[in-house]
Amino acid sequence: MMTRATMIAIAVGGLALAGTPFVAAHAQSGDALARAERACSDSGVYPYSNAYNACVDRAANSFYRGAPDIAYDTAREVGGASRMCLSYGLDPHSLGYSQCVDNEVGRGADTVQALSVADDVPHVAVARDSYGFGYDREGNLLDAGGYVIRPVPLRP
Repeated sequence: MMTRATMIAIAVGGLALAGTPFVAAHAQSGDALARAERACSDSGVYPYSNAYNACVDRAANSFYRGAPDIAYDTAREVGGASRMCLSYGLDPHSLGYSQCVDNEVGRGADTVQALSVADDVPHVAVARDSYGFGYDREGNLLDAGGYVIRPVPLRP
């Protein structure tokens, strides 16, 4: 049998829960989602990957707000980040791939930088980070074959 204090605690807890506002959802129209899916697919982001969901969510929000240029730029940026992370050999369904895409989007993966080394010959990795990525003596990021993935920009 419940005591009076237990019933009061349950009632107060129920009122507190009912009075708490729900987290705002990002509701988008079907048209915005369809256009976002198309933009992300055209930008080379593969469906059923972690990057695809992030790309569609970001682009659909921009389409919904009436900013298609921003939506297409976002899709291209996520597409570039996705290609970069796939070149590292990451599984597109892994948590590491998802984190890599987030890092590359924040970094601007499609930014063109001047190469500080020739990229037609493999380089020797002189250091490895905690994720297993190799770096040559100039600090360029290398793939598994020793080829430059992301060069260090030249300093003026």
